[in-house]
Amino acid sequence: MQNVIDFPNMTSTLQVTGFQIGRYPPGWEYPRHHHHLFELLCCLGGEVKQEINRTTVTLGVGDWLLINAGERHKTTNASQMDYEFFNVHFDLDDLDIRSLLGTASYRLVPATDAARSGKLNRYIEEMRDLTGNNPSEEECPDKAQLGDKLLLQANILLITREILSLVREQSEGRVEAGKVTPLAADTAHAIEERLSLSLFENISIAHVAKELNMSRSQCTKLFTKVYGLSPRQYISRRKLMLAKELLVTSYLPISEISERLGFQSSSHFSRQFRRWTGHSPTAFKPKHQGNVPESHDYE
Repeated sequence: MQNVIDFPNMTSTLQVTGFQIGRYPPGWEYPRHHHHLFELLCCLGGEVKQEINRTTVTLGVGDWLLINAGERHKTTNASQMDYEFFNVHFDLDDLDIRSLLGTASYRLVPATDAARSGKLNRYIEEMRDLTGNNPSEEECPDKAQLGDKLLLQANILLITREILSLVREQSEGRVEAGKVTPLAADTAHAIEERLSLSLFENISIAHVAKELNMSRSQCTKLFTKVYGLSPRQYISRRKLMLAKELLVTSYLPISEISERLGFQSSSHFSRQFRRWTGHSPTAFKPKHQGNVPESHDYE
């Protein structure tokens, strides 16, 4: 008897910006700011204060903090010791994972909870070795550009997995303030279903809200609370995921892909895709596909 485990097809992207392992002296601070990426940090030495939307969180050695995308925050080393840290800004276009990451403004994982994982320290040490002991790109360009990048991405994904697991354990152990009610969740899912069915019709959020007897602001606020991103961001990410899937798995020309996704023109699609990924649709296509004639139907 054969036992087969099937996973769904996945075409998702990890965006990593500003990965750092380092230290800052007493008195150092980073001014209040926000960005459209998730931020994950760990205090490796000393102590640091994070002010998130006017709430101050103090991190000691071994504490982890996950900050939601778009939250205003400020960092201050108010202690008399150097602040040693691991920090990364990242994003994933997997909607289920983003929904879990965006459940609160921030999530604190104390060192005592993080220690139960038994894996987080190992991932940090692997990345510390990566940043401190690897050869220069001139000495070994292939390793620096390929092996190290893959190891960095793998470890960030593994760390995210561990942190999400710990956060879910925290949630199961207490009733959280502001928890989404079953009715609110049902309404948010109804919004998502309507957006999904009308993905290529350029339907407005106001139109969906009217259908559900809600105001536009109510619709946006509720959807964002449940899914961790706004309806407009949700539509963009769904289109990005479909665009990448079609580019990777089909031989369709760019013009047909842009038409299928509801863009006004190929140039409009190309500009938007470059904004999303930093690459043109043509550059994203696997090299083995080559140049496909526009007049052929390869569906």
